[in-house]
Amino acid sequence: MNLNDMKLFAPDDTSRIRPLFWQHHEDEAVLRGEIRAMHENGIGSFIVESRPHPDFLGPLWWTDLDLIIDEARSLGMQVWIFDDKAFPSGFAAGIVRENHPELLKRYLAERHIDTVGPRTGASFLVGPWLGEGESLVRAVVAKRVGADGFDPGTLEDVTGLVSDGILYWDPPAGPWRVFLFIETRLGGEEWTKDYINPIDARAVDAYIEAVYEPHYERYRAEFGKTIAGFFSDEPRFGNAPTYAGIIGRFPMVLPFSASLMDELGAEWGGDFSKRLPALWYEGGEETGSARYAYMNLVSRLFGRDFIARIGDWCRARGVELIGHIVEDNGAHSRLGYGPGHFFRAVSGYGASGLDVVYQIWPGYDSGSFATPFGNLDADFFYWGIAKMASSAAHIDPKKKGTTVCEAFGAYGWQEGLKLMKWLTDHLAVRGVNLIIPHAFSPKFPDPDCPPHFRALGMNPQWKHFGVWSAYANRVCRLLSGGVHVAPVAVVYHAEAEWGGEAMGFEKLVKALSRVQIDCDVLPIDALVDPASAILAEGAVLAEGTLRVNGETYRAVAVPYAQRLPAPFIERLRLFAEAGLPVYFVAGFPESAYGQAGNAGGAGPEDLGANGTGKRPAPPSPAEILKAAGALVVPTPEDLSGAIAKAGFRDLEASDSPPSLRYCHYLKEGRDLWFLTNEDIAATVSTRILLSKPVDVVAYDALADRAYRLDCRITDGKTSFPLELGPYESLFVLSSDEGLARETSLEPLADRGRRAGRIPIEGSWRVFTSTQEEREFKPAPVIEGLESSGLGNVSVPGPLRDFSGTLRYDIDFEYAGDPGLASLALDLGEVFETASVALNGIEAGVRICPPYRFEVAGLLRKGRNSLSVSVTNTLAKRLGNNAFDRCMAQEPSGLIGPVAILF
Repeated sequence: MNLNDMKLFAPDDTSRIRPLFWQHHEDEAVLRGEIRAMHENGIGSFIVESRPHPDFLGPLWWTDLDLIIDEARSLGMQVWIFDDKAFPSGFAAGIVRENHPELLKRYLAERHIDTVGPRTGASFLVGPWLGEGESLVRAVVAKRVGADGFDPGTLEDVTGLVSDGILYWDPPAGPWRVFLFIETRLGGEEWTKDYINPIDARAVDAYIEAVYEPHYERYRAEFGKTIAGFFSDEPRFGNAPTYAGIIGRFPMVLPFSASLMDELGAEWGGDFSKRLPALWYEGGEETGSARYAYMNLVSRLFGRDFIARIGDWCRARGVELIGHIVEDNGAHSRLGYGPGHFFRAVSGYGASGLDVVYQIWPGYDSGSFATPFGNLDADFFYWGIAKMASSAAHIDPKKKGTTVCEAFGAYGWQEGLKLMKWLTDHLAVRGVNLIIPHAFSPKFPDPDCPPHFRALGMNPQWKHFGVWSAYANRVCRLLSGGVHVAPVAVVYHAEAEWGGEAMGFEKLVKALSRVQIDCDVLPIDALVDPASAILAEGAVLAEGTLRVNGETYRAVAVPYAQRLPAPFIERLRLFAEAGLPVYFVAGFPESAYGQAGNAGGAGPEDLGANGTGKRPAPPSPAEILKAAGALVVPTPEDLSGAIAKAGFRDLEASDSPPSLRYCHYLKEGRDLWFLTNEDIAATVSTRILLSKPVDVVAYDALADRAYRLDCRITDGKTSFPLELGPYESLFVLSSDEGLARETSLEPLADRGRRAGRIPIEGSWRVFTSTQEEREFKPAPVIEGLESSGLGNVSVPGPLRDFSGTLRYDIDFEYAGDPGLASLALDLGEVFETASVALNGIEAGVRICPPYRFEVAGLLRKGRNSLSVSVTNTLAKRLGNNAFDRCMAQEPSGLIGPVAILF
């Protein structure tokens, strides 16, 4: 039996690589050539990115798209279409701006007048506060508390006292504030000011009519065939140019629509007018509930009336909508660049999605670091973003377990196949199983967010791109079409952040992942609302576990939340009473939204049942949850310890190496564990313990090779030793005993290990070749380089700015036995990709460490000729850009030492 017999690689598996293909109206031969080059390198579909095109929706666009679709159809490829002229999605190519300006984004702005009473016969000028096209929505007064707070007991809606632009109102004694709430088109993100209103279904319909319908009318026959769908890029509220748009904490105008006040009233359970000041300022216990009510509504509207509305249009026509929102630095749960709630926003996509453009780097796993995009939150990007996105795919049936990631863009030209391999592992082990490489640009040089993978053939590493794509396809195919396994459900923190202090979910994911405890991130909707847009059915308790869309969790973990929705607290109480472990990190919530207002609970005006005018205080959330058996752990690290102590782990590693990650997957009735070492300098040496007795075999997807594992099954568990060097990953697959014991398979413990080492010494002949020259010439002499010719050439001297391929030739004597079954060539350090020919026969390509080549059958007794070709990136030549200048540059060349291992 082999891996194909295990049916893990279905013969009809499609490519899991879908790059962005930028359009600038190139010649037909160029466009067809790029598509063929993609196809020849394992790519089965691509996204036609219209953003740079000079004539989107015009005659040149249709001409180019006609030939692109024709070429793709002839190759059996599928085409996805970027859904706008500009980034982000929602501009509608300016058509809505021209034809329906009333459907562009609207905001609610707050302006105020401070006064001191008592005053009699007072009036306040309202009209001068209104600019062109602006209108007064509400006027509300309240007594001031401190610099910007207000007394909620003094709130009064005085809109009815405004006449001809003047408010006639007598302030009582004390300091007062007149709040003016104004509908406006001003004050939001300047870049997206002419975008459609994302919470107005009429605006979204106009967007569909402007962009989607013309494509359907022209290519109706190709929908669901060559045309697979559309790609939506980072739609947002855009009410402020910030990732930090937490309502009430960041000064900003708020998303608004003509119907929003009525909808807020329905959400609150009564007139919301007097709660508007709480959206900007502190006003007692109701403040959090008011902010929660607003965010709860607009985040639902964004998901339902924007993305889901377009997604439904696509699915009705046999295609899909994919894409991603702005997740960066916590924006996923906020206003500004965000959509208010990640899971609600992506619920309309046919696959979950994210992007990784510069934000994730080896070693940057804590704190923040400076980038061309400002300071980035490493805790979120390294630990949270991919796990959040893949969780949405796991719990939403229509996504069928697929998570797409727009990856590799804006890393600069120094990003080569080595970093791409590391990033692929980082994403895949967190659940990403379809990669959107950013990007293929059919012009060179193109300064727009490099690298560009082919760059019209000018990227020197393009010749080895197929090695990466074959690897990425294998990994993503293995991790598709099955069910993810994780013991812990971590609660998404959006609702907590809207109205109080909150801990980001990524803090819990980080602590769990560092000790090999996997998890999913679950939104409150999935746990409370069976009819939510996110799920076809709600969460189910069964045998002390939580089950959601085929996923089974043995515990629920809640990051610290000052406040949570009352229905969710009740659901957690039921979970705990039913025996499902529920852990709260850093304390129980202090209160529930709605306890002090009408949003989900009794308002302060209600009389108590005892007729005294005071309602008896309900038990606190802490009292309710503690009585139900929920637990508090002080820190995320304590949570990890509690989960481990409870015996919920399905995989353990001795000494819990902090750089070891894993993903457990069920497919075709078999268990798959994907393991990767994220440390680029140190080797992980450990012993793995699986929680079930199973025969297993190892599979190296980069080498496309299976290995025998030295397994022991004791006490119903399976254990085996594991060693993963930097950049290495491995699948462990449950198998029939015959394959697991197959003696023809090399033992995993012997992979790369050799008893002896014979250095290859002497002077190497060094040659250089660039993409323009395409032929090798003797390399110039570099002062200070080792006499052997090996070493870093990116030093002061003639090759400081060299980008291309260096070929190292040497003749050497081998006195050993060439008939040994296990002989390898180890190149030592290489920057960055390497190919080897021994005695004129190709021995393979390596795109990342270890740079080790099997040479049994190629090595001769006596004299041998060795040729090593090393290719760096274009950073040395084109590094003068906003991206490359922000990072450390690597050496270039063959550093060594080079040796035969036997």
